[in-house]
Amino acid sequence: MQNYKALKSASKVSVQKVKVVDVAKVDEVKDEDGKITTYAQAEESHEELQVSCKMYDPNTGESQDDSIRVYSLSNVKFQIDRCKSEVTEIQAKQADLEELEKDLKAL
Repeated sequence: MQNYKALKSASKVSVQKVKVVDVAKVDEVKDEDGKITTYAQAEESHEELQVSCKMYDPNTGESQDDSIRVYSLSNVKFQIDRCKSEVTEIQAKQADLEELEKDLKAL
């Protein structure tokens, strides 16, 4: 997420772990004769890692509903690794250009 550190410092974003119910729990229901009319079903759920970002109307400054984005740790790790790779490539390019500059100045 771009500008996360600055937004966090300004209390504009927050992170949370949320339980999301995919299928609600259903209790067994029997009729007057004792026959099952509805079978019991266990709740099915999962947890999500969410980033909540405060939103405002740019024209009026009025507060709007927060923007919620779901993240996975594996995706964030992938993005971190990609950034590190880009930094390494940029540093190598910088070193090459500095060497070229040094050689050109020596002429």
